[in-house]
Amino acid sequence: MIASAAFALMGVPAIASPGTAATRDVGTEKLYLTVSGTTQYGYPFTSKKAGDEFGGSGKVSERNTAVADGKFSYYCKITAVSTAPNTLTSICHAALDLPKKGQIMLEALVTQKAGTSGFRMAVTGGTNSYEFVRGHADFTETPPPARIVVSLVHP
Repeated sequence: MIASAAFALMGVPAIASPGTAATRDVGTEKLYLTVSGTTQYGYPFTSKKAGDEFGGSGKVSERNTAVADGKFSYYCKITAVSTAPNTLTSICHAALDLPKKGQIMLEALVTQKAGTSGFRMAVTGGTNSYEFVRGHADFTETPPPARIVVSLVHP
């Protein structure tokens, strides 16, 4: 009830109505990206405490030549550390820049145990061909090379 009141004060409808983007999906798209040439900062972790930052960037390539090669950048800030079982929770922001099609913005609250590989981020926006898109991106680092599978729904 409080959320509905807050949305109403902002002029945002609290319930989707017929004819919204959710009812007009026209297609899906899946991108299979491989990450290479990565540079990172904040690694290896020296302290692993809340407030520490880490991130990096690299090149991405896709087997679909319509997408072409692009860039990937990410930034994370540690929000919590658990010593047992050695788990980090971080808020992360990322961007994919695919020059022939546009940019895709990603966000997540990522909780990872030491020695694990893989997490999911939400698609929060985009430009050009990716304007108004929604979906998610799955990241895996092992076995190398690092990969990103982006699942998109176009309005």
